[in-house]
Amino acid sequence: MNRLTLKLLKSRPLGLVYRPPRFGYSNVWVGAFPSWDAAMAAIPAGNPVGYNQEGAKKMFAGYPTSYVRPSDYAVVVHLRNALKAGSRVVDVGGSIGTAYYIAQKYFDLPDGLEWRIYDVPEVLEAGRQVAEREGEKSKSLSFIDKLTDAGTCDLFFSSGSLQLIKETLPTLLQKLPLLPQHVLINRIPVWDREAIVSLNDMGFSLAPYNIFNRKKWVDSVEALGYKLMDDWACPESQFVVRYQPKLRLNSYRGFYFLRNS
Repeated sequence: MNRLTLKLLKSRPLGLVYRPPRFGYSNVWVGAFPSWDAAMAAIPAGNPVGYNQEGAKKMFAGYPTSYVRPSDYAVVVHLRNALKAGSRVVDVGGSIGTAYYIAQKYFDLPDGLEWRIYDVPEVLEAGRQVAEREGEKSKSLSFIDKLTDAGTCDLFFSSGSLQLIKETLPTLLQKLPLLPQHVLINRIPVWDREAIVSLNDMGFSLAPYNIFNRKKWVDSVEALGYKLMDDWACPESQFVVRYQPKLRLNSYRGFYFLRNS
């Protein structure tokens, strides 16, 4: 860790730097570390860590289900093509089920759909509050805090979350009883450089944040028997390490994988 990173971390023990919040939280990155554990070790003692926080629950409870980002349109297309009557979806880091609600704006969800949200307890509580508020629209949603409780699924989905999870995507997939046919990932930071882990200051806590090497990340999924069918830009999501402008990513990416076996 360089001296500037250390100084920033020590100077703001409950949050590093704040931007005007969008939907109730700030989003700033500091430092570049070789591993998740190294990033965790840099967080000052006593600082809240990760999304299992009251601040996260408040943020997601107030998040609009109708808000559509540019990259969500690609997600809607692949959901519409993949979902059939009785389909089962596992949504990792799905918070309130944003993609589920967005999909309903553009097509009728199939009969018997089961959409399970896997997330941390505080965020799941926000999801349940929103589901109660949405009434009939939320009828296909359920919430779990252990991925091993997800059961089998036809489609594995995650949007904007894998970068905040220590476990790799192949590890998450292999926790399921069977590998799903479809894997749909949106809004993750990938580049052609070596992977790094930064620290994300969300205002209410700090969290390690993966920046993936694109080739290694795609290869790791294809090694499980998947084929990359589509990928797209997510221009609404950018990343830059504070005071290190060379560590910048101007657009995240989304990916759709299909497994035929």
